[in-house]
Amino acid sequence: MEVITREFSVDIGDEFNIYFIGDIHEGNVNHAESEFKRAIQIVKDDPKGYWIGMGDYIEAITTDDKKRFNPITIAKKYGIRDLKDLPFRQMEVVYSRFQPIEDRCLCLLLGNHEESYIKHNSSDIYDRFTKMFSAPPPKMGYVGFMRLHFKHNKGRATNTVIIALNHGDGGGGFREGYPINKLWDVFRWVDADVSVMGHVHRLMEDDKKFIGVSPLGNLSKRRRHVGISGCFLWTYQEGNANYFEHKGRHESDIGMLKCNIKIQHPRHGAGIQLHKIKLG
Repeated sequence: MEVITREFSVDIGDEFNIYFIGDIHEGNVNHAESEFKRAIQIVKDDPKGYWIGMGDYIEAITTDDKKRFNPITIAKKYGIRDLKDLPFRQMEVVYSRFQPIEDRCLCLLLGNHEESYIKHNSSDIYDRFTKMFSAPPPKMGYVGFMRLHFKHNKGRATNTVIIALNHGDGGGGFREGYPINKLWDVFRWVDADVSVMGHVHRLMEDDKKFIGVSPLGNLSKRRRHVGISGCFLWTYQEGNANYFEHKGRHESDIGMLKCNIKIQHPRHGAGIQLHKIKLG
């Protein structure tokens, strides 16, 4: 687990938008390429926009993986010569997409696809990916916290927003209530303003008020926000085969989560809202 702090100088009324982009699965024949390009453009066009990589940037399934490798699930743009280092070629493609917004990256998480490849091969594809960036962003690993510290330009007042990050857990489930229940389960022991996970290929947001007592002895009602960051991998596409199809999974949610943070007076805390950006 890592704890990463990013600091910003702000004025009251300033806004920040953080986009959570993950489960891209570059290299899979069902990768939503045009929708992924649109997501990048949205961040690029947002002068207040930053982004966090949520993991599973690539398929990272090679010929050595006897259980999961299937040549008909590889995107047609990859040739036979790419097989000698297929995950690296996939990462090169992902980085080329991110390059216009590489300077807006707050951190990069590790996904289970990259983690599995690292465990069973002699190549840290996660580290190789971060080093493609002109200024390598912080590596969060699979789980961690992002601490956003906003220092006001006038005076010593500050706002701090804590974001808990987890690539995610669970097999996707079959029933309609599974994703939101899994989301709250993953973060049930986490104390953060915003908690976001990926992995289950859904796009969801929720919030609850937690009741307590402030240090001054007053009744406190603190709102916690949670979300699932969406994906860029179709479950069902005519003419293509995908490893989800035979399991009878739900159709995936193509898109990304956006967190809007509005700087307010410190005694009020920062204003926070989660929004779903559906792209498919």
